[in-house]
Amino acid sequence: MTVTDNAHRKISDGNRIVYQRLKQALSLGLRRQIFVAVCDDLTLRNRLAARLHAELAISQDARTNKSNRLHSSFPGYPRLVSLNLNLSQPHPIAQMNRWLAQHPPLDDNPPGFQILGVELLTKQPATVQGLFLRSLRGIERSLPRLESSLLLWMPRPWFRAIQQSAPEFWRCHTGLFEFDGEPTPVSEEMWYTSRASAAPREPAAEQETAVPQENLWHILNRDFAKYGDTGLENPVSGNDSGKEEVEARLSGEQSQQPATNSATNASPVQESAEKSDESASIHPSHDEAMENLPQVQSLQEIAQLQQQSCPPEALAEAYLRLGNHYRDHIELEQSNASPENLIVAIQAYEQALSWLEADSPLVPDTLNDLGNLYWMLARYPSKVEEMLAYLEQGIQAYQTALTTFNPDEAPHTYAMIQNNLGAAYGDLARYRDAAENLQYSIRAYQEALRYRSSQMESLKYAATQNNLGTAYWHLAQQQQPVTHLQQAIASYTEALLYYNPEQESLSWAMLQNNIGTAYWNLAQYEQPATYLKLAIVAYLNGLKYRTPDVVPAACAATQNNLGTAYWHLASQIETKPEARQEYLQLCIAAYETAIALVHRLSKLTPPVSVTFDASATYNNLGLAHYQMATDKQFALAQGSLLEHLEAALHNHLQALRGFSNQPDAYESTLSYVVQTIRAFFRERGLQGQNLALSKVPGKLLPELLRRL
Repeated sequence: MTVTDNAHRKISDGNRIVYQRLKQALSLGLRRQIFVAVCDDLTLRNRLAARLHAELAISQDARTNKSNRLHSSFPGYPRLVSLNLNLSQPHPIAQMNRWLAQHPPLDDNPPGFQILGVELLTKQPATVQGLFLRSLRGIERSLPRLESSLLLWMPRPWFRAIQQSAPEFWRCHTGLFEFDGEPTPVSEEMWYTSRASAAPREPAAEQETAVPQENLWHILNRDFAKYGDTGLENPVSGNDSGKEEVEARLSGEQSQQPATNSATNASPVQESAEKSDESASIHPSHDEAMENLPQVQSLQEIAQLQQQSCPPEALAEAYLRLGNHYRDHIELEQSNASPENLIVAIQAYEQALSWLEADSPLVPDTLNDLGNLYWMLARYPSKVEEMLAYLEQGIQAYQTALTTFNPDEAPHTYAMIQNNLGAAYGDLARYRDAAENLQYSIRAYQEALRYRSSQMESLKYAATQNNLGTAYWHLAQQQQPVTHLQQAIASYTEALLYYNPEQESLSWAMLQNNIGTAYWNLAQYEQPATYLKLAIVAYLNGLKYRTPDVVPAACAATQNNLGTAYWHLASQIETKPEARQEYLQLCIAAYETAIALVHRLSKLTPPVSVTFDASATYNNLGLAHYQMATDKQFALAQGSLLEHLEAALHNHLQALRGFSNQPDAYESTLSYVVQTIRAFFRERGLQGQNLALSKVPGKLLPELLRRL
């Protein structure tokens, strides 16, 4: 879903670098640091400030505050607090001290603060502007007692005014971060509360906020108006694990044997993370929420509730409705899962949690949703460190949720969150501390299975068993391969018992593919002939339902795996010539089917990709044809032999085209082309060699002739 053109304005590379410097400075947690961020583009400013809050605000502990309400996102103390400047008393240091007095730190590690809204002073009387500048000039007196860091956002006109009128503040500042952007006219529309009155009470604007208000209120008003009548249905969570399948392929080494992808490139299929069944009854459905609070009225109600003495539960429920609306809209279509929409949903849930009592029955499901949204957000950043930050926040949300209730009283919810925690740790393992995080993943899945009855929740039980098998498969790539592969097979086999192939045909076929891949992997360590045959049986079972018409991409993947298993079985020393020839023929048929499906999928609009490297499959197919032509025990007729050599040359040349940007794979494949041309020469002399060279692209001839 596109919120507005401005909201999706591309952040320049220069701004991205400045943002990373700013984030690093704040993340150090140093005391008495005064940072100034200058940005004229308020939309860009709000996106940057919201991102800082999303990435840095979450506390690492899990303690509750004195009111027994959840602090910020979780029942812990925040590391970054976002405040709107109090326009009636514009004194940033005093405002920070008031917040700390209301939320005293539980240790000697107070949070940092970012303050927004300096641009709105332009519309205030000169006396108010003077108060602000005087407060900055007195910063030197406050600095010795300042235990936190301060980030003050402002546009360039105010930046220049402060340099001239508050030199004391300028001497004290420790970092300046300037962002490029076009100036944005200031309007009261960008502030979520009316201008503060002279009343002595604390204005609503000074409450801790999870997002700059233009990003939440202004954008959401426009967004609800645009997307309010969507007819959304039941809420779903949608933390799809997104893990790809392990697809066997050639590694590109000189050995003429296909091999699987490394564990970092692919894995067996893993089931999606979940939304609790109970949440449908706890949270209003989308339709009900829209009927009770139509679009903009829900936002107005939240703003009104913040300014009134209302029960915390009412404000929490309003934020939950807002978060649920965005969660549902995100899950309705994948295109709606933009980073902006995910951040808005996250911030709505975080605000809800800040108003919920720690023992509220809404807390576990809300934290689970929050974890799922952070998991989805982790799919977007291009930088690994950003992605890891979001993953860790998702993991913390799940872990916090598990501490808020008794698992014996809510076993379904407990199992669901443990399953999701296992998936998040599995993702984290792809980038850091693989073995350690995979062990955490396995423990989470095992804990989920303790509370997930195979009789009451058979399909969810099976899904978690499949996830556990996948985690064991990945751990086998790190340590103790035989033991962990056997455990993976045991989990996959257990899961298979709960899927009816006629009713859950694709899930059943997915598990058969996973079992086949685990057996293929195990065959590399012991009893190769036995385990390769078991792998082939599993792949053939999967292909009963993974058909070209129903799931062509999955069918191509399993056919590719099947071809590799047949190749390895044909290569066993004890295999008799007749069986070896049959296995190679079956290998060729499987690879050809996989390649034909790749071509078919590439012609669709838009093209559909597959989870294996088609160039490697071409190479494997060329090797299989070469083996058929050169194995003297097969006693092929001359015509058939040449057909296999021509097919070998054709497929190696196809692989070369795909390996143009992979130097090692390109070099090894070129050597296969040379050996195939030499085989032509051995069979037909110069006539055979010239026949082969006539099929080679002209640009390759100089290199090939040099090698020949």
